[in-house]
Amino acid sequence: MEPLDCFFPSELIKSINTPTFILNSGYDSWQIQNVLVPDESSPENSWLTCKANIRDCDSTQIEVLHGFRKTMVGDLKVVQDKEEWGLFIDSCFTHCQTPFKISWDSPISPRLGNKTISQAVGDWHFSRGQRVKEIDCEYPCNPTC
Repeated sequence: MEPLDCFFPSELIKSINTPTFILNSGYDSWQIQNVLVPDESSPENSWLTCKANIRDCDSTQIEVLHGFRKTMVGDLKVVQDKEEWGLFIDSCFTHCQTPFKISWDSPISPRLGNKTISQAVGDWHFSRGQRVKEIDCEYPCNPTC
C-alpha cells in the first residue's frame, strides 16, 4: 500500500482501536460541493443547482450521489464488527449536524430509528440498550431530513 493511502478515512478507520462514534450524512453537502463535484470539474455548470439543493438534481445526478453514499457506507462495513463503536449516517443533504440544536436535538431534528442524533450519541456513550449502528436508506426516503 502507498503510505499516503493511510490518510484516507476508509483505510485509517481500520487501525483505530479507540471506541468511536461516526456521525455523517450519506449526502454530505460540503463533500458533494467541494470533493465530488468541485466547480472546476463542471465548467458548463451542469451541477450548479444540484450542488446547492439536492431537490434540484436530475435522475443522473441522483444516481451519482447514490454511488457516493454507497461507497461511504461500504467503507463503514468494518465498523459493523467493532462492538464498541457507534454510527449515525442519515440521508440528509447537510453538513455539520452537531453544533446546531436544530439538527442535534429538536422536534424537527433528523431521526433514525426514531432517535435524534443526541439520543443516539447518548445511548452509545452511556451504553444504554443495544448497539447504536444506524444507517439510513437512500435519499429521499427520510421525511425528517
